[in-house]
Amino acid sequence: MQRIIDSILKKKDVLVFLILLLFSLYLIIDSNYFHKSKILKLSNNIVNDILKEYSSINEYIKLKEYNTTLTKENIKLKNELQKFKLKKTDSTFLKQEFIYTDAKVISNNISLLKNYLVINKGSKDGIIKEMGVTSSKGIIGIVNEVSENYSSVMSLLNINSKINGKIKRTSHFGSIEWEGLDKEILLLKDIPKTAKIRVGDSIVSGGMSAIFPENIKIGLVSKIEYNKNLDNYLRLEIMPHNDMSSIRDVYLILSVFKTEINQLKEKVNE
Repeated sequence: MQRIIDSILKKKDVLVFLILLLFSLYLIIDSNYFHKSKILKLSNNIVNDILKEYSSINEYIKLKEYNTTLTKENIKLKNELQKFKLKKTDSTFLKQEFIYTDAKVISNNISLLKNYLVINKGSKDGIIKEMGVTSSKGIIGIVNEVSENYSSVMSLLNINSKINGKIKRTSHFGSIEWEGLDKEILLLKDIPKTAKIRVGDSIVSGGMSAIFPENIKIGLVSKIEYNKNLDNYLRLEIMPHNDMSSIRDVYLILSVFKTEINQLKEKVNE
């Protein structure tokens, strides 16, 4: 304590000077409107800049919370939209066809021929096999295995993946597949040469498989070729909307009538 006091006494002249200087500045500013306004303006600018930076930092910290909130709102809106799309037959409204829920990707392979994603929800969350999986940009894949807490999803980048798709402009149906070569190129097969397809045409889900609702985005036609092996069909290369290497938040789609539809198909094929 004595050392502190000695240090202050040694610098007493400087301290007295600073006190007098500050007091003089105060008197000048207080008695002069021009100086007072300039100081107030400067101080306000400094405070505003500090508050702006604090707000930016605070928003960055809360990005995860905001993202979770937005995902929940999207799920609610998607389910509400399904209710408005109810089919009407003889004045009787059927139940909604699809129910949405959300999940996060915790593992994702893109370097294999048979690529899968793992999500953080399983059977205890109501996840079952053959649920469709999408992101905000379009289709991701289909759930193929389920444990209590996790599920695996067969990615579009899987040589065994086959998803019903259609050309939105012309309504021609085909099968979306992957050759296992380029991660940015899918194929739409079974489209006849007579179809008037253009580069840039939008490819969406066909709604024929009872897994995905109709018209969910998949990608755009990037190249059109004649299929050398099947002369009557085109070879359409599709550039997917999703960057499959950067998927984080996904939506899972439960088809309410899928089991009933499949049972009916089995009876027809007997």
